[in-house]
Amino acid sequence: MLLRQSSIVAAAAIVITIWSVSAVAGTPSGCTDLDGFAPQQAVDFESRIQPIFSNCAGCHGENGSAGLDLRPGEAYANLVGIVSTTNPPQARVQPFEPGDSLLLSAVNCDITGGPSFQMPGTDPAQRALIRDWIAQGALARPAPRSIPVMSPIGLGILAVLVMLMPFVWRLQRVRSRL
Repeated sequence: MLLRQSSIVAAAAIVITIWSVSAVAGTPSGCTDLDGFAPQQAVDFESRIQPIFSNCAGCHGENGSAGLDLRPGEAYANLVGIVSTTNPPQARVQPFEPGDSLLLSAVNCDITGGPSFQMPGTDPAQRALIRDWIAQGALARPAPRSIPVMSPIGLGILAVLVMLMPFVWRLQRVRSRL
């Protein structure tokens, strides 16, 4: 009876240990606080994010570590919406969700939740830019700027002003002759 109770206690201890380790695994910690960096607007991959990876392609080039290629022309397709090989099913970059994107924790946290160590080579301002890019939808190119639409009243006023311009010019010529 005592042997059976100790076996049950041991089995319960193993289950609790496995559960607590799995709950902690994949959770980033020791992250740099990026709240002090004002969000940047219209961050796109090609002009603002890809240059950050210029020092990363040594390890993350063709056939790179963790199957990640960060070379120009390859990086975007290897990041956005792609499941991590080091922490599945988490995405490397989940558009609009910086907190759920392994890339941000890999460059910004001591315990990354994916790779076994923090990826070197970025400063906090660059990490904040990566955060902003992801939060804005992880776009490859800048979103086209919308052209302001003029209301019908504004168009009517503009048309009247354009029609009055020749009259105003003639009036100015007459006054200058007097």
